[in-house]
Amino acid sequence: MDVQEPRASTLFRASEVGECETYLCRRALGHEAEPFTGRVRHMLDDGVMHEHDVVNRLRSKGIKVLHSYSDGQMEVVCNEDPRIVGHPDGILDGVPADFGLDFVDEYFKSSHRRFYCLEVTGCSHFNFLRLERDHSRSVLHRKFVQMQLYLNSEEVRSYTDSMVLIAKNKNTSSLYEEGVGRDTSIVRETVEKLKRVQDFVASGKVLPYRCVDWRKQYCRYRHLCFGPVVPEVPLDGQILRGESLKEAEELLQAADLWLKGKDLVLQGDELIEEARALFRETVEDYGVSGLTVAHAKALMVEASRRKIDMDALQLKYPSVYNDIVSIEQSRYIRVTKI
Repeated sequence: MDVQEPRASTLFRASEVGECETYLCRRALGHEAEPFTGRVRHMLDDGVMHEHDVVNRLRSKGIKVLHSYSDGQMEVVCNEDPRIVGHPDGILDGVPADFGLDFVDEYFKSSHRRFYCLEVTGCSHFNFLRLERDHSRSVLHRKFVQMQLYLNSEEVRSYTDSMVLIAKNKNTSSLYEEGVGRDTSIVRETVEKLKRVQDFVASGKVLPYRCVDWRKQYCRYRHLCFGPVVPEVPLDGQILRGESLKEAEELLQAADLWLKGKDLVLQGDELIEEARALFRETVEDYGVSGLTVAHAKALMVEASRRKIDMDALQLKYPSVYNDIVSIEQSRYIRVTKI
């Protein structure tokens, strides 16, 4: 459906402009999106909880957090395009010199700064590991664009030209803290993209671009770009192809982590268990018996555990062995190389 009676929005959310141009066209035209699943809604609720937790931690260290959730987040407007609005998570006041950021980009300025804009996000364990290694520009591109738009607003620029991103690992509660400076090239590219979007929206049309990677699996407009969502066909009976699922990126990371864990001596067991837990959660969520992803195959295995009452055996009841042996059924994920 490329044409529909326009119900165009005049505003763009800073948190969404990092999405593809087709997504932005559909949203601006008011196309009907698929509803959030219960799982996604739970993740969004968790995001609010993580934001509150991080802000409270900062305050416990004596850092003031202005314009936070507790006193009302300020609305900011992009200088280059007033149709882009957003709400930063706060302004940090009085960050100590030894705050100890994990990484700072080439644009970040820390000397003699009293104020920093704050952005908080929650990450899965596997995205958190990638963030520590590759940083927000490449790992959280949509979030990175959002932060650049904040830094380009008059409201934030009256305080600072630098930002602190704090990411919380949802699985371990570990924190990753990154300093981000204003990169005007990102803002220019985003404004140019929105101009293309607005040209199509003005005529009630959608850009022809379509996703070609795993991101299309979770887009709320997938049904409009690719037709009705058809349940994935298992490879063999009830075995899913992990690369086709919306969790593809995390599952690929889990497969790599599992393989790495097999080669390690000290950390191996812990890494393998973390990967196995994600495989099990995915298999149970889809109600199937297993999945394959990259070099790993994860199958739900039915097992029996025998428990023998040794005390009873010692009381000389060998003839009634069957009466004192109980069979306990259990299920576990067995991960092997393909």
